[in-house]
Amino acid sequence: MFNRNKLPGYGIFTRLIATFLIVMIPIYLLGILMYHWSLQTVKNEIEESTTAQVAFYLQRLEEEIERMKILQYDCLNDQHLQRLAIRSPVLSYYETVESMLQLQQRLITIKNSSAYILDVSVHIPAIGKTITANTAVNPFNQTHFEQIRVPADMRGAQIILFEDRLFMSTLQQDRYAGNNPLYLIDIELDRQVFEQALEQFNLYDDSASFLAGLSNELVIASQSGEQEFLLESPGGHSSLSGEDGVVYSRVNDRKYYFVYVKSAYLDMVLLRYIPQELVLTPIQNFYIWVWGFSCAALLIIIVFSFSTYRLIHKPLLELVRAFRQVENGDLGASISIDNKNEFGYLYRRFNHMVANLSTLIDQVYKQEILTQRAELKQLQSQINPHFLYNSLFMINTMARIGDDNLIPFTKHLGEYFRFVTKNGEDFIPLQEEVEHARTYTEIQVMRYSRRLQVHFEQCPREYAQLKVPRLIIQPVVENAFQYAVEKQKNGSVIRISFAPDDEGIRVVVEDNGSGLSEERLAELIGLMKDDDGQAQATGLLNVHRRLRLIYGAKGGLFLEKSELGGMKATLRIGLERECEYVSPVDRG
Repeated sequence: MFNRNKLPGYGIFTRLIATFLIVMIPIYLLGILMYHWSLQTVKNEIEESTTAQVAFYLQRLEEEIERMKILQYDCLNDQHLQRLAIRSPVLSYYETVESMLQLQQRLITIKNSSAYILDVSVHIPAIGKTITANTAVNPFNQTHFEQIRVPADMRGAQIILFEDRLFMSTLQQDRYAGNNPLYLIDIELDRQVFEQALEQFNLYDDSASFLAGLSNELVIASQSGEQEFLLESPGGHSSLSGEDGVVYSRVNDRKYYFVYVKSAYLDMVLLRYIPQELVLTPIQNFYIWVWGFSCAALLIIIVFSFSTYRLIHKPLLELVRAFRQVENGDLGASISIDNKNEFGYLYRRFNHMVANLSTLIDQVYKQEILTQRAELKQLQSQINPHFLYNSLFMINTMARIGDDNLIPFTKHLGEYFRFVTKNGEDFIPLQEEVEHARTYTEIQVMRYSRRLQVHFEQCPREYAQLKVPRLIIQPVVENAFQYAVEKQKNGSVIRISFAPDDEGIRVVVEDNGSGLSEERLAELIGLMKDDDGQAQATGLLNVHRRLRLIYGAKGGLFLEKSELGGMKATLRIGLERECEYVSPVDRG
């Protein structure tokens, strides 16, 4: 049931706030979307820039290695080198020394052509000598010769790792002597130069770069790099997928930004790592902006909600509460006027309306109440004569036969008529109404004691003080006696019970009379539905009309077939009165 003391769940204020949020939320979401788009754009630009730097260096390194390889291959055809390797047995000492000096000068030229070259050497097994750019002529080392030879399946730059040193070697074989090696030229790369070159990438603290082999244990770290860190990179450097990319990972409880570029020619990967917080420093302003935007949006919502509540909802709520007071019968309700806007006009018209309504109540409403009260009195007066006649006949009969129950009968009859003739109150506690009906029942039991059984339940304690109209239960019980007991010789049963529920209480009167046909029951039910008051008033109909006048549609007398075989009459009494009838006592 709708509670008149509460406002609807979806009022104007709620709808205004909801509408405002519907407008603000897409704007806020659009701002957040733009923020994420801008953030992602900046991150992509940083990643692309960092990757481009690494890729550019690796490309330049490939070109530099390729140039050194060309010089190395070109040196294979040096005439002095071939003279020493092939014609050494027929050369004089002077020619041998001269050829060695000329060859060393060429090796020095190759060494000076690149900062990455630490030394250039030529190993000639035929003369048992190794000629280098740095130390001239050294004894031939067969172990060194075998270790720096390039494997047959090795491709690309062919960089060999030997004794933690880097070599690029080229072998010349004798095609006329079973492809035996004639000589080998190797270029030793300067690891320190690589480390210095990698150091140029370390623009941030706690960052470093690595140049690592993909198929060997070669690792060149920048001067600030730690080789152990490379092993803790995401999945290890050798398992990085793709030619190049960016990976965010956590190492030693700290987030890092890994940039890597692979070189198939060098068989290496250039890996650079930077702490993530340093990389994302340029986009910190975006975080500040989004928080500022969120706070501004929240502030706008709060200001709008407060303004709407103060300017619209609060005045409207005061007006609605005043209307609720009037609905509850408080015609003294008024609203103080302290503004000159539209609500001020509504307040003035409301106060004027209440004043006019109070005047009309005195003239029309009170007159209508008096009319209803007169009708109730008339209906009530129709109940008494019928029982009075029956009671006088019963006293006459009992006096003639000398019945011992005459004294208690007259006592009950006196209590009965004292209750009926008392006009002080129109509404009495339910307990008193039940006891009056019980008194009537005891009178009838004295008369029909041999052929009557009455089962009368106690009134529920929680409803004992419920105010109900007078004389609503006894007429229904009397009807049961009239049509069930008087027309049935033996075995008459009457049962009066109570059935409380959330809306009130039901008083049920049942009998086992056999004289009630389906046609008669339908006729009685039709009389109860006669709302125009044209049907002839009977005891049951009078009770029904009184309950309807007082409790509205939820009250009344409802008839149906009883499980006992006779009629079942149910009086529905509500907890609240819904009609306009108010007794003088209730009005106070």
